[in-house]
This record gives sequence, structure tokens and C-alpha cells, in this order.
Amino acid sequence: MTAPVDPAVLEAALAQYGLDPATSRFLGGFESQVFEARGRDGVAVLKLGDPGHRSRDAVEAECEWLEYLTARGVSAAPAIRAADGRYAALLGEPGQAVCARAYAKAPGAPLSADDLTPEVAAAWGRLLGRLHAATKAYVPPSPRRRHAWHEDGDFVRARELLLEDEREPIGGRLERLVAELRGLPTDRDAFGLVHTDAHFGNVLRDGGALMLIDFDDCAYEWFASDLGIVLFYVAIDPLGPGRPPGLLRMFRDRFLEGYAQENALSARWLSEIDRFMKLRELVLYTAIRRVGRREALDPWCRAYLERHRPRILDDRPVWPEAP
Repeated sequence: MTAPVDPAVLEAALAQYGLDPATSRFLGGFESQVFEARGRDGVAVLKLGDPGHRSRDAVEAECEWLEYLTARGVSAAPAIRAADGRYAALLGEPGQAVCARAYAKAPGAPLSADDLTPEVAAAWGRLLGRLHAATKAYVPPSPRRRHAWHEDGDFVRARELLLEDEREPIGGRLERLVAELRGLPTDRDAFGLVHTDAHFGNVLRDGGALMLIDFDDCAYEWFASDLGIVLFYVAIDPLGPGRPPGLLRMFRDRFLEGYAQENALSARWLSEIDRFMKLRELVLYTAIRRVGRREALDPWCRAYLERHRPRILDDRPVWPEAP
């Protein structure tokens, strides 16, 4: 959602969550326009998104799950209820409506490559492990449901989003991998509602504590995929020379050790992590092509396409092979 928000809609959204317009500040955004403002209980983050991307029911389902997780000790920024008692508010005229939601502003700053230490790796793993342990017992409190991973638009529409000469060599690869993965078991100890996007920018560090934010992409998927997504973003370095193999080995070991302290995942599922990293590599390529259809790409996205197109076409693994 890149179009400017109607000031009247923004004012109505702020009022829905008891936030002071005089303190409102635009933070940016990708799929949503993101603001912060002060309310009675402190600073909140307000997100205004396209209901065609995430419906009101989908946002409600996200926030219901987030409420469940935080009640069970998962470190995440909690959602805030609107004036009518629901989490999501649909505002604006038909055809120009936005879906609003708000969250308590989390302390700390997003992780960066400078944070790839043994301590952070283990804490990152524990954070995902605690989430997965909690989600095993989750039963949605309402008929609202989140989507399954393969129902996301970047999977469903991959071929049409790619350039014509990429539709078979890249879109075809993605389709075949999706078909393979859909044949995997979906038992409760390996599959459930997960974050699906716990990369650097969605994990905040406040001293030694880590907290998850931005659950907008949460979906039903394998726990091993959630782990693979973290490792994928640690492995890639589109604007740099690549991360040293020793650093990557250390991170992966400590990350999985930390995870095992909170949740048990069998060796059979850990062995699938590399395939899930390849899945993220392919679908991120597709998502960047989608964004490029409507706006100029930033340097990171352009570099990703340039660096990962040959890697995908050559079937090279995402995680560097052992020297």
C-alpha cells in the first residue's frame, strides 16, 4: 500500500485507538502505511493496510493469535483493541477503504549484521522455539482463520508476476518445489500457525532481550520453514561481499541450540531446512518482481535480483556449502 493515506481516514483511525493526532508521525511502510502516536497507555504503532491484501477477519485472526502467544510468555508487541472492542477497524469509502490495527510500540532497535553474535543467535532461536512450543496447542477462539502458506498471492500468482523469460526457469522451479513440499506431513509437532517472517527487521533488541514484531504474514506452515527463513536472511548479503563461512556455521549452530532449549524438532525436520531456504529465495524473488511492477526498486532489491537470478538458474544452495 504505497498511496498516501487520506488525512480524514488517518484521523479516524487514530481516534479508534485513542491516539493523539498531534503526536502522529509517519514511519514508512511496504504492505501497510505505518505511523506512531501517543495514547493514554504510551506510544503505539498504527498500521493502515489494503483490505484486499489482508482482510479485516485476517487481521483479527492475527491479533487473536498474538494475544494467545503473549499470554504464554512469547516476547512480542501486543495488539491494541479499537473503540468497538475489535482489533481491526475498516475505515474509508468503498474502493478506498483501509484496514487499521494498532500495537504497543516495542522497545529496542531492529537487529543488524553487527548483532550476529553467539548470544543473539541463541536468543533468536529460543524466541522461535518458545513461539512454536506455544502454537502447538493453539485453537482459534473464533471462526476467523489465517491462510496456509501456499495460499499467499506470491505463490499463487508467481508466473504472472515474473518477467516472461523467468516464468518457466524460475516460476516453474517455485511451482515444482511447492508441489513437493505440499506432500510433507502436517502433524502438530511440526506444523502450525507461525510467524513466517522473523528476519532482522522484525526482531528488536533491547539490551539482551529480543522481541518479535510484525505478524502480518503469519500463516500455517512448518516450524522448520520458520527456522529456514531466519537462516536464509542471515546467509544472504546482496549489497555486501557475503558473510564469512565461519560466522554462518557459528550462527546456525547456536541458533538451533537455542531453539532446542524451548522446543524439540526432530532431525528429520531439521534436514528440510535447506529446502525451505530455497523456497524463501524463490518466493522473495517473485515478491520483488511484484513490487517492481508498481514502483522503483531500492538498491537492496535490485541487488537481490541481480545476485540471486544466476544462483536460482544454476540450482545453487542458499546456505554456503562447506569448504
